[in-house]
Amino acid sequence: MNKWNNSEELPLSASTGNSANVRSIGYRTLQEEEHHDNSLNGDSRHGLYATSKKDLYEQGPVAQCSKAQAIALTVFVFTALFLTSLAAAFVKPFNIECPVEEIAEVEVPSDEPELVATNGEEFPWDDIRLPSFITPIRYDIELTPNLTTHWVKGIEKLIFTVKEETNFIVFHSKNITITSRTMNERLNVERMLEYPFREQIYLETDEYMVPGVSYAIRLKFQYKLSKHLEGFYLSRYNNEAGEQRFLATSHFEPTYARRAFPCFDEPDLKAKFLMTITHDTEYSAFFNTPKKAVTEVRGKNNLIRDEFEETVDMSTYLVAFVVCDFAQVHSITQKGVNVSVIAAPHKIGQAQFALESATKIMDYYDEFFGIPYPLPKEDLIAIPDFGAGAMENWGLITYRETSLLYSETQTSADAKQWIAVVVAHELAHQWFGDLVTMKWWNDLWLNEGFASWMEYLGVDHIHPEWRMMDQFFLDMVAPALALDSLTTSHPISVDVKDPKEIEAIFDTISYKKGAAIIHMLEDLVGEKTIRDGLTHYLKEHKFDNAETNDLWDAISRSWDSGKYDFTVKEMMDTWTLQMGYPLITFDQQNDTNIYTIRQERFLKSMNVNDTEIQERRHEQDDYQWVVPLTFHTDLEDFPTHKFILNKSQTMDFEFPGDMTWFKANLNGTGFYRVNYPASNWDALILALNTDHRVFTPADRAQLINDAFALAQAGLLPSTKPLDMIMYLLKENEIVPWATALRHLSAWKVTLQETDLIPLINNFIQTLISPIYNKVGWGETGEHMERLLRKLILRTALDADMEEAQEKAVKYFHDYKNKNESVPPNLKAVAYSAGVKFGGLDEWKFAWTMFKESHIPSEKSIWMRALANSPHPYILQQYLDATLDRQKIKPQDVTSVLAGVARNPAGANLAWRHVQMHWDEILSNFGVGSFIIGSIIESTTSHFSTEFDYEQVQDFFIPRRTHIGSGQRALDQSEEQIQINIEWRRDHEEEIRRWMQAKVGASAKIF
Repeated sequence: MNKWNNSEELPLSASTGNSANVRSIGYRTLQEEEHHDNSLNGDSRHGLYATSKKDLYEQGPVAQCSKAQAIALTVFVFTALFLTSLAAAFVKPFNIECPVEEIAEVEVPSDEPELVATNGEEFPWDDIRLPSFITPIRYDIELTPNLTTHWVKGIEKLIFTVKEETNFIVFHSKNITITSRTMNERLNVERMLEYPFREQIYLETDEYMVPGVSYAIRLKFQYKLSKHLEGFYLSRYNNEAGEQRFLATSHFEPTYARRAFPCFDEPDLKAKFLMTITHDTEYSAFFNTPKKAVTEVRGKNNLIRDEFEETVDMSTYLVAFVVCDFAQVHSITQKGVNVSVIAAPHKIGQAQFALESATKIMDYYDEFFGIPYPLPKEDLIAIPDFGAGAMENWGLITYRETSLLYSETQTSADAKQWIAVVVAHELAHQWFGDLVTMKWWNDLWLNEGFASWMEYLGVDHIHPEWRMMDQFFLDMVAPALALDSLTTSHPISVDVKDPKEIEAIFDTISYKKGAAIIHMLEDLVGEKTIRDGLTHYLKEHKFDNAETNDLWDAISRSWDSGKYDFTVKEMMDTWTLQMGYPLITFDQQNDTNIYTIRQERFLKSMNVNDTEIQERRHEQDDYQWVVPLTFHTDLEDFPTHKFILNKSQTMDFEFPGDMTWFKANLNGTGFYRVNYPASNWDALILALNTDHRVFTPADRAQLINDAFALAQAGLLPSTKPLDMIMYLLKENEIVPWATALRHLSAWKVTLQETDLIPLINNFIQTLISPIYNKVGWGETGEHMERLLRKLILRTALDADMEEAQEKAVKYFHDYKNKNESVPPNLKAVAYSAGVKFGGLDEWKFAWTMFKESHIPSEKSIWMRALANSPHPYILQQYLDATLDRQKIKPQDVTSVLAGVARNPAGANLAWRHVQMHWDEILSNFGVGSFIIGSIIESTTSHFSTEFDYEQVQDFFIPRRTHIGSGQRALDQSEEQIQINIEWRRDHEEEIRRWMQAKVGASAKIF
């Protein structure tokens, strides 16, 4: 799944084997079995209770007895208990300690209710995970969604086997009303209990199920299409005539399949799926596999039944189905796979770029992985309401419209690149995540980290002129370094016990740090080794599940480690099983050319005195890594060095005496930061100012990024990165520019209430003037130049450059008043300027354009521009609109809140709005949603005063146990606020003095 928004075998035969004990289950459709419905109505109350939880977990010979024996035993036990209790009432107790058999305690969240089913009975299964003795084989499902009433009716046959004798199974279901249930093989359903807190259903049979036999549960159920963006939910769009049209679509990752059909909703419980969807004739249905039959429903001329081919073995979270009135375009890969892009009819003209990109990338991945794509088709469908960027459902990938649809005349260069990247990400998942799936969510990074790495290789293959691997440092490495330098970060491979915790790890660590460490490993072992290892891994585990160690084993078998005395696993465990990363420090020995190289964990909060942060720092003090270290010098005849710094190891290295400077971590490939003696920092800064081209663009960006981060941690003066970026007066590449401007922008957010803002703006104007004049306001140039132009013009606008403001506002008013179109790559600047320097009339015009635009990328630009108003009363109306899904779609709420929070005029408004409407926000998005964490982070983490910190703490203290996956985002936001406070205290005056010396007098009013 691409979470971010630019704001994701052979068929089973009729017999499961030739053993005499295996009974065949036919493959009749559920419709053919309609007359076999012998459902039980109501709950059966006379089923057997297990005498202890242990009996439920240990189904063996001791637990086997007939029903009559069990009843007799139960009567005996209860009689004995009664007599014992009677005796105890009349006998004086003695202080004698009796041995009691210990039962392992199960950790339950403090807010979890007692294990009581909905009918008041004790729920017998006391584990948040499903029993390990169940193996699902196939789901035979028919769904009938009604897009008028918004109700769904379903019939399901769930076929499974057991690995040990048992008289019960447990499966998942949430907000589904099961109206009947029957079993095959002469078994009767004795009890069926539901425990909503864990979304589990316990089903008990009157006789024991035995290994080697296939069993089938037949369920009838119904529910209403969800209003949330998860499960099987309702979406809508307006067609060209302005008429509202409905569609039903699905999103099941991580644990939402259970909201669409009862299932074993864990990733390692793979099965085949046979799907039939009955729907109104004006709609079409799509599923993971192609259709095999379309028939009319007898007696109902307005309904048709679509039967789909059976899937390969797959996890429940990868199942997908959509019922809509969309159009589609097609292409065929070199291996004969049918690729389609599907979208609303009036938007299908925007599908061609995604279609061409997907077809080429699939051919590349076929060759790269050495394994052909295993399905006959690949659909990419644009969903009007979609919470993530995209979702990698096998054979039917769902996308947010802005992640798939491109207009040649309306879409900007960065939006075009975003579409290519998201398409490449989700297609990589078809192998890495779908073909081979993680066993449990602690290894989510196996899916997301590799897809995030592969997306850059895929796009670089079809667009080498975009120089994606230069951008990799900017987009992947730098953001991951920033988040992972908090004590509240988490390891890549994180322990997940409760499914409610899963969405919290769909974050920068799993995606971007995961991608960064794979990139670092590739640099060490070589491209061929990585590719060979991935091919081994995928072939060994295809249609199955795997763990991180399986990947390291596969790569190790392809790697000739040579001089290295460690395995891939030994090295990579230090990067996946512990959070954070090292700071590599070069200490010069007494003015000699000998430097001692050492490592310690880098933390932004090194100078923060908060007790909790200090305790976490102390707990993490012993972190050590196996570090692939690289460096080079200014000497042409001194080769680039690459070696390993082992855990807890220091190393002495002697440089040549005539060396002027040295630079470590070439191209920012290593996931670490580097600190040098002051003399080497000065030499690097001088080299940049003399001829910055002696370093690659990625090296220049990495130096800038490290300098700012080290200054924030108090390890460098804050003036050092400012001295360094003065060389940008001669820079023409986007990656160093974007790195520096990102940090200056962060400074402005932290200091937004101070008189430093005019000084920083003046400094930025001075810095960008040469490149501003060079890129101009035209629409010429190749892709990279267009990206740079947009960045520089937007920066000029934000830095209050008068000429930029005048030009941008003129574009806006010429469009508003004369209907003169704005070039695609200037739209973001023009629309933002029109709102920022306008009043209510300009804002209303922007709102109208936002609501009426049929171009997703255009709609997104208007949405961001609307947050730029300087008027609090307008911004408050915009915030209030997020509470009405007819005005702001739920998928866009986070973007609106974040946009207003970034606006100095709206920062406090956004935070106040979240507090006022917290319960409604929580209800709309759910405790387990990653959206909750995004809202917390975007509206609080920029604060930089003790007062604001206390306000955030006071608000969340009584709510901490009820924010689910948002807890980690809250912890990280609070830590970042404390870092901001400390940084201002230590560096604000230092920065002021530097700025005054460079760009003029203070901007103080008094």
